[in-house]
Amino acid sequence: MLVRKALSSVVAVGVAVAAALTIAPSAAHAAYTPEGVCGSGYYVQRSYPLPGARVYQLYNGSSNCVVTIKTASVGTPTRTTAALQVSGSDWSTDTGDYRYYAGPVRVPAAGKCVRYFGYHGGTSYTSPWGNCG
Repeated sequence: MLVRKALSSVVAVGVAVAAALTIAPSAAHAAYTPEGVCGSGYYVQRSYPLPGARVYQLYNGSSNCVVTIKTASVGTPTRTTAALQVSGSDWSTDTGDYRYYAGPVRVPAAGKCVRYFGYHGGTSYTSPWGNCG
C-alpha cells in the first residue's frame, strides 16, 4: 500500500511538471506586452505585423519606444530587430537572436517626427515618418 501511494505521488508530480512545461511558453509570451517591455506610462501609437512577430511604436509624453515582440518561435532564439529614428538623428537599434522580443529602444522625441523599424522571419518594415509634435 505504501509503495502504491508513493508511486501515485510520483505520477502526480510528473503530470504537474509536464503540464507546467506545456503551459510555460504560452505564459512567457503572454507576459510580454509592448507597454510592459517599454515601461510605465508608455502607450502604443502604431504597430505593424511581421511574420511571427509584431513591431510596436510607443510614446510616454517625452520619449518614444520601439519593441518587436515575437508571436511564433517564442522561446527559440531567432533574429529579431527593433529600431527607432528621430528626425535629424541616426537610427537607434537593438538586434540579435532573441527568444521573446527585441528592444526596448527608447529615444527622447518630444516635438519631433519619428519612424520605426522591425525585423523578424525574413521580413522587415520601416514606417513612414509620423507622430510629429
